[in-house]
Amino acid sequence: MTWRERWARFSYRERRLIGAAGAILVIFLVQLLVISPFLAYRQNLQDEIAAHREELENGRAYLARTGDLTKQREQLQKAYQQIHSQLVPGDTPTLAAANLQNTLHGLAADKSVEIQSTQVMRDDTVGDFHRIAVRITVTGDLKPLADFLAALEHGNLRVSIPFIEVSRRGAVLRGKGARALSATIEVNGFLQGAVGSAPEGGAKSHGAGEGKAPKAEPSPAADEGAA
Repeated sequence: MTWRERWARFSYRERRLIGAAGAILVIFLVQLLVISPFLAYRQNLQDEIAAHREELENGRAYLARTGDLTKQREQLQKAYQQIHSQLVPGDTPTLAAANLQNTLHGLAADKSVEIQSTQVMRDDTVGDFHRIAVRITVTGDLKPLADFLAALEHGNLRVSIPFIEVSRRGAVLRGKGARALSATIEVNGFLQGAVGSAPEGGAKSHGAGEGKAPKAEPSPAADEGAA
């Protein structure tokens, strides 16, 4: 029996139902295979256009801020150069320690205080920087000593004073009375240049203007107690 004979055996109502079912099937297939992919492609295209539009707007905003960013970069460079110039000059801890001692002796002579001893402490690494420390023992009257500390704090070099010990006893200046003060001060600073070798271990003693000097004298303040 052919499909025409089979179709002819169906009633009019059955033919209408089969035709409606076939139409629904065709519509479903068109929806599944044509309309849905097209709508998804259209939505993806809209999302991509919106993303590109947002990127263009961000690019325009960055271009509009180019002048401000250039000024900020120049300001940061100037600030970096200023801070770098305030670090202790020297490419090695030994050279930096000698330069720091020269600075301390110059300030002491300018402020009328006397440096009794100097000692270079152990240098260490802090992040990408190298820190040195010099401990000095100075004697002088109260005001010159205060001026010396103020000159250290507000001087051309960026240094810190993590340790200070002041004592009145035992601090006698040449040709003066016994009411002077003795202070043991540790001064820290960072190197300007890069260090090519590893930090040298142990505390070392240096003179103010030379590479090495005799061992530092003991601090009177440390022996007799801090005021």
